[in-house]
Amino acid sequence: MNMIKNQQLEVIHLKGAPNDDITYLGMAFNSLSSTIDTLLTIFRKFANKDVVIKAYRDKEIYLEGSKKELTILFSDIKGFTFITETLGTDIIKLINLHYDQSIREIVNYDGVIGSIIGDALLAVYGTMEDVSDFNKSYASVMSAYKLHDVAESLRKHMAKKRSELLKKKKKLSDEEERVYQAVLLEIGVGIDGGEVFYGNIGSYVRMTNTVIGDNVNSASRLEGLTRVYKVPVICSEYVKNDIETNVKNHNLTFIEIDQVQVKGKTEGKRVYLPVKNDEMTPLLRKNLLLFSSALLEYYDGNWKKAAKKKKKCELPLAQVFIERTKTACPKNWKGVWAMTSK
Repeated sequence: MNMIKNQQLEVIHLKGAPNDDITYLGMAFNSLSSTIDTLLTIFRKFANKDVVIKAYRDKEIYLEGSKKELTILFSDIKGFTFITETLGTDIIKLINLHYDQSIREIVNYDGVIGSIIGDALLAVYGTMEDVSDFNKSYASVMSAYKLHDVAESLRKHMAKKRSELLKKKKKLSDEEERVYQAVLLEIGVGIDGGEVFYGNIGSYVRMTNTVIGDNVNSASRLEGLTRVYKVPVICSEYVKNDIETNVKNHNLTFIEIDQVQVKGKTEGKRVYLPVKNDEMTPLLRKNLLLFSSALLEYYDGNWKKAAKKKKKCELPLAQVFIERTKTACPKNWKGVWAMTSK
């Protein structure tokens, strides 16, 4: 009766019960309860929290979905080909070390996992808006920096292991040095948001929970730009506006990086580097202001002036524009740079 009231499957305490058919029934029930609890635990590990809640409520999972306004985070491990060539199948241990902590951080911000494909991880925010304490875009940016913290922590751990090994054998072999370089994981993160399809697709034999839309592809493209601009996180104007409009005391400054037309698109879009204010040193602020000033000259077509200012900027980000402005500004320049690769 208590289980029916609480809607919770529990083990019945049989201490002191007589040796009769009712006690035997209780023992059989406890065995079944334990089996179901195990299956539910496994289900929760393979399905997102919002799917589990819906399945419990509806007692069924359907092939269905809906349009939702969500924020999408795409994270990718850099130099993955080199890592797989060096580590072989042992790469699974390294990836699991990274993903174990990364996924915990995403879930802590009420994000759900859209997919994990080798070196790439897709997370979705806003699916549980009714019960979440976080704005979806703010949660995605905070998660992005947590993912970088996880990668940095792993690199420090590997560096410590290397130091311990050097104390024992003085020098590492070329192969050992190559392995060490391979385990120093670095990631890039791209974030975009907007209206997407979110739900279940596939077959009633086997289905999967997924997110589909232009903004999903855009998040992936923005992650690719982190390699070009040498920054840890790049987000869209949607993410910037969502946070600045809906989150008080967000403690973030958005630095415009460029207006970019990514491959496969016909229009350019402004992209931003979100910087946490508590990590904004005087030197960093000075360099970011210098970069922003040079960017305006660049947009206006004053490439020579932009180049002079960029050369004074100490950020790796500036180097991209120094290379671009070595040539004359193109005719019919509209301030949008067209990318030729993903």
